Amino acid sequence: MFALALALALAALVPITQARASTSASSGGAQLPGTTEPSAPAPATSEPSGASGASGGAPYRPELTKPKKKARRIRKRHDRPVLASFQVSRTALFAYGQPATVSYQINDRSRYVRVKLAFVKVGARGALYRYNLGRQRTGVAHDFRWRGLAGEGQAPEGQYHFRISARDPDGNRLVRSSAAVGGAPLNLRDHRFPLLGPHGFGGPDARFGAPRPGHRHQGQDITAAEGTPVVAPRAGLISWRAYQAEGAGYYLVLAGQGEPYNYVFMHLKQGSILVRQGDLVQTGQPLAQVGSTGESSGPHLHFEIWDGPWYHGGHPIDPLPMLQSWDAYS
Repeated sequence: MFALALALALAALVPITQARASTSASSGGAQLPGTTEPSAPAPATSEPSGASGASGGAPYRPELTKPKKKARRIRKRHDRPVLASFQVSRTALFAYGQPATVSYQINDRSRYVRVKLAFVKVGARGALYRYNLGRQRTGVAHDFRWRGLAGEGQAPEGQYHFRISARDPDGNRLVRSSAAVGGAPLNLRDHRFPLLGPHGFGGPDARFGAPRPGHRHQGQDITAAEGTPVVAPRAGLISWRAYQAEGAGYYLVLAGQGEPYNYVFMHLKQGSILVRQGDLVQTGQPLAQVGSTGESSGPHLHFEIWDGPWYHGGHPIDPLPMLQSWDAYS
C-alpha cells in the first residue's frame, strides 16, 4: 500500500515541473537565483545586414586612410648657431715654425656648441685635415693654433683655407655663409729664406763650385748689410757652434728636422750668435747676424747645404736653386 501511494505522488509532480519549464522558456531566458526578473537582452548592434553572425557574411572593415604627413619645421636663422667672427692671424706659415692662430666666436641661445675645423687645400676636393674641438662656450672668442703639422708628420706644401662648423645640443647646425671660410688662403711652406732683409747673390765668384785657393767653393754667398738677421731655414738641432780664424770665422751648423739636410752659416758677426750647440730651434727662429769674420772680403753670409751630416758622411750640394725658391715666397 505504501509503494502504491508513493507512485501516485510522483506521478502528480511531473505535470507541475513541465508547466514551470514551459513558463521559463516563454519568458525569454533562465531566471537568476532568488529573482523573477529575466536576463538582460543582448545589446543592439550597428552592424549592417551581412555582418558576421548568423547570416554568415564577411566581417565589417572600416575604410583605410593614409596617415597625414607631418609639416616640416623650417628652422629660423635665430634658432641656429651664428658665426660672429672668424679670421686667421697670418697668410704665410712655415712648417715647424711659429703657428698660425685661427680666432673665432660663435653666438647661440645654447651655452655650448660642438665645433670642428677643417683645413681645405686650394684646388683639392674636400677637407684634407679635420680637428674636433669639442664643446666650446658661445658668446666668447676662442683661438686654435696650427703649426702646419698633421698627426705625426708635416702637411703638404700649398695654400689652405680654414672652414668652421658647429652644432648646438638640439642638432641645429651653424648658419652657412662665406664668413665660415677664414680670410685669405694660408700659404704653408717647408722652408724659409735664411735672411730677413735686403740681399743679393753676388756674381760668378759667389757661386757653388767657384775656384778657391786649394779647393772649390762649397756654398753660396749671400750679400747683405752687416747686422742683417740670420734665421733658421728649417727647424732642427744646432749640431755645431764654433770659430775658425783662418776660414769660416764664427759659424753654426743646423741639422734639419724630418729631412737629411744640414745647413751651414759662416762669417757671422761677433757677439751676435743667439743659440748654443745642442739647442732645438724652430723654422724662422733668429740665430745670429750677418758679419765679416774669418777670411772674408766684406759682410755676407756664406751658406751651405749638405745632403747628410756635415763632414761626417754627407756631401755639399748647390744651395742656389733652393735659396731662390725660398726667396720667392718668404
